Amino acid sequence: MKILRPAFEAIEAHGSEGYPNEICGIMIGPPAEHTVTQVRRARNIIVERSRDRYEIDPLDHIRIQREADEAGLDIVGYYHSHPDHPARASVFDTERAWAGFVYIIVSVEKGKAVDANAFVADVDGGPFHGEPLEIV
Repeated sequence: MKILRPAFEAIEAHGSEGYPNEICGIMIGPPAEHTVTQVRRARNIIVERSRDRYEIDPLDHIRIQREADEAGLDIVGYYHSHPDHPARASVFDTERAWAGFVYIIVSVEKGKAVDANAFVADVDGGPFHGEPLEIV
């Protein structure tokens, strides 16, 4: 998967700003290109476990989908952070995955983004497999 550098840097900034809680958002791009050109922040509606869980606010999801549709873009995937944990998918992340979308996880240590990895599930609920992440 390709992601434009400004979009990737926006994910890192969002992760740093949200630390020590998990942040989340949606990645969009041109149809059928599998390239992220823009990211949109979404609200994490999980409050009591926000340091190690996320759930995108459904209203944000609908709004972002509509905005993408109006711009002739598609949702390519989703991103979230792992505060003080590696950028690899947890069981919770995997079980909630939708097939065909790319998931980027950014590791944020002490408020600084330090690593990121991409994952894809071939079927809903995983398992995930690594997806090469190319920042262009």
